[in-house]
Amino acid sequence: MAGPFTVEGFGFPSNYNGAFVTSAAHDAMQAIADTNANSIELAPRLFMNSRNSNDVFADPGKTESDANILQTIADAKALGLSVSLKPMVSALDGALANSLTPSDPAAFFASYKTEIVHMAELAQQGGVSTLVIGNELSKLSGPEYRDDWVDLINAVRAVYHGEITYAAATDEAINVSFWDKVDVIGINAYPPLTTDRDPTVQEMVNAWNTMSTDDYWAKVMDHKSPVDFFHSLALQYGKPVFFTETGYRSVDGTNINPGNPPSSTQDVQEQNDAFNAFFQVWASEGGSWFRGASIWNWDADNKYSPTGYSPEGKPAQQTITEWYGGQHQPPGQTLTGSPAADLMDTGGGNDVLSGGVGNDTIKAGAGDDTITGGPDTIPKLAQTTVTVTGYGSVVDGIGAQMQLLINGQQVGNTVEFHNATDASGFQTFTFTFANPATISSLDLAFINDIANAGGDRNLYIKDITVNGQHLSVADAVNPSSPGTWNLYQNKAIHYDMSGHQDLFFGASTDNDTIDGGPGNDVINGGAGADVIHGGAGDDSINSGPGIATATDQLYGDDGNDIIKAGNGDTGALLDGGAGNDQLYGGWATNVINGGDGNDYLSSGGGNDTLSGGAGNDSFKGGQGLAQMSGDDGNDTLMGGTGNELLYGGSGDDRFNGGGGNDTLSGGAGNDTFMFASGFGKDVIVDFQNTGGAQDVIQFNRTVFADFNAVQSHMAQSGTSVVITFDNNNSVEIKNTTVDQLHATDFTFV
Repeated sequence: MAGPFTVEGFGFPSNYNGAFVTSAAHDAMQAIADTNANSIELAPRLFMNSRNSNDVFADPGKTESDANILQTIADAKALGLSVSLKPMVSALDGALANSLTPSDPAAFFASYKTEIVHMAELAQQGGVSTLVIGNELSKLSGPEYRDDWVDLINAVRAVYHGEITYAAATDEAINVSFWDKVDVIGINAYPPLTTDRDPTVQEMVNAWNTMSTDDYWAKVMDHKSPVDFFHSLALQYGKPVFFTETGYRSVDGTNINPGNPPSSTQDVQEQNDAFNAFFQVWASEGGSWFRGASIWNWDADNKYSPTGYSPEGKPAQQTITEWYGGQHQPPGQTLTGSPAADLMDTGGGNDVLSGGVGNDTIKAGAGDDTITGGPDTIPKLAQTTVTVTGYGSVVDGIGAQMQLLINGQQVGNTVEFHNATDASGFQTFTFTFANPATISSLDLAFINDIANAGGDRNLYIKDITVNGQHLSVADAVNPSSPGTWNLYQNKAIHYDMSGHQDLFFGASTDNDTIDGGPGNDVINGGAGADVIHGGAGDDSINSGPGIATATDQLYGDDGNDIIKAGNGDTGALLDGGAGNDQLYGGWATNVINGGDGNDYLSSGGGNDTLSGGAGNDSFKGGQGLAQMSGDDGNDTLMGGTGNELLYGGSGDDRFNGGGGNDTLSGGAGNDTFMFASGFGKDVIVDFQNTGGAQDVIQFNRTVFADFNAVQSHMAQSGTSVVITFDNNNSVEIKNTTVDQLHATDFTFV
């Protein structure tokens, strides 16, 4: 059973030349494969003499040889593992990559490019899927070095044709200047979680989804939670995010600072809990934008490491194995969108997602999801709810007080914030008010600043929502602390809302794009012109009311789907895709395609076009002028009350025109044309009873009892034979003569 991520791997570092090719290393790679991992990240080392040096080189004793790297790539691939190659540079004086500051950056990049291009040649020769062109070179990845990186990337692409990424430190990612030039955004993800040495799994899950209380970490994550920040990078650059590293040492407090824990005391349970939280978050939150992770790390000596990152022989090994093997179902999410356009992009889990009004994009990922694009009618909101979350300093027994101002006027009560040591202590206040005619501004005013012997009273805002929409720090004007939501000196956070009226009154359109992903989903598009994909699984899709100027597009994709054009439909495309699907048109004109499989297609009341595709399909006409095409397979086509065109295509098809004056074309195969009472004036355009083909006309005995009765009502009319039952019911058989029709061409039931 597949795990939650596309790429599920381990980092595999080498600390000396030959570490990759020992018998222990081969055993370690086998152990990695046994965790259900599908990928390995080989990390040989490159060096500089000191942090200020300019030459990058392969140290013969410390850097894996070309032959060793190529052999290890081949060994990993033989175990079914895809391979990433991540050369990591550091200094022989002990300086790590994030502290390298060459005295001549141009000389450094010239030397570094030579080494990385050589690694790229090895990656191409060995069939490596991803090349990591740098690792945590934090002081060298900013905008002043963009041209150097672009030059390096161009040189790499000349010799290597796989994917390229860069492995940024967690606090470096916001400053990397060349994300637009790589294929994947790589992050060594070690964000601090809680401040507790013994947190629960749920507390760590919450921390992944909460803005840090630490100002430094809040700033380097653009005042977003880690999940939201990494997602924002994917959206900004239109590229997936991959954790080139993530992991936890088996020590007390490892979650507090995963990259540099505050303790060396062994704690295998906290490591295990941290991984459990990691998988719960990213299997649920990751969505289509998150590629997966290389867990740091598995040691090449394949030995138990009491306080190291390697999970080998620790509870975390089993946890990782189970998640990578798909043995756990991630928790589902319940999300409700704002009145404006929202993006919901979730991972696995049985999610309940409601976009609300606005042109939403909803990608549900794996799981049995319930998705509602929006309401069936688009209302105008009469009131607004604003929530403000944060904490404040308490001085002389009084916390930081705040007022919410709309159009410069206070709404609701003055509220008071108190101290918090972490996110669990934040306070949230809710303000609900009737909407005025327009809303031009929203302000959060700090009103009781004081600094005395008792302390300094300040206010720290962590989240602001308007009808469910989170406001951005970047859009705020904060004279007391620009670029933050920290308030000092009785200042106010100001938002110009003149261009965001939809947040208060609701969007005027609700044209959603919905992808259910794998799983058995229930999807309702709601009002507007929606594009809905069920994804793999047995889905139930209802378009909801449409609009006159555009049609809904409903795609079942793989699985046995039920697809319906909703009440108020103004025209829709229904496409079952693979599987045995049921497709129901509405009262407007629909295009209905069954796709592969044995499908049931119902016309509804419009002038529909129905195509069965491959498989033995069943058609049912409605009240309109439908056109039905059975295509491949032995199909059953039953007309409704309208004047319809029924075409069988290949296969032995059965036709019943129903009421109305229908045109019936059997196509290839031995077809049966059925007529019961009230069949109308129908035309058979290609009746075949020669050359090995044998079509049959079947009459209900209430119409004609036997062949003699048919003959008595049969007459030649030009090139056609017409069988007339009464003034309102007849069958015209084109390109046929009376003497070509025999008793064997008819049956009676």
